[in-house]
Amino acid sequence: MEIVIAAGRVTPNADEITTPQAVKARRIANFLPRPVLLRDAVIVHNQDDNTTSIRFDTTAGPIRILLPVAEGFEFHVIHDSDTGARILGSIRGGSISVRAIAYRISEFLRTRGLK
Repeated sequence: MEIVIAAGRVTPNADEITTPQAVKARRIANFLPRPVLLRDAVIVHNQDDNTTSIRFDTTAGPIRILLPVAEGFEFHVIHDSDTGARILGSIRGGSISVRAIAYRISEFLRTRGLK
């Protein structure tokens, strides 16, 4: 599922979003290795902040994997709690395949007991 946040409004239609980050997020989501991740992944295109992320509902609350805005940077894992957003860590994925990035996301969530 994909949602778009624009001008403070959330809409479920992401057909017109064709940025490189959106394409990469879709490819990563398709390669998530565990069915529980595939089923629960939501791609969020926040046009207000100019970001794209993959969101998961976990036992600790919503977790977002924020895609980098350019190649060579890290993916940030952000926990959206009641007290605000907090960075839990980062995943290096600058020049590796989307399949490897999907695996690293899965392992990050699994090893921390989040999913």
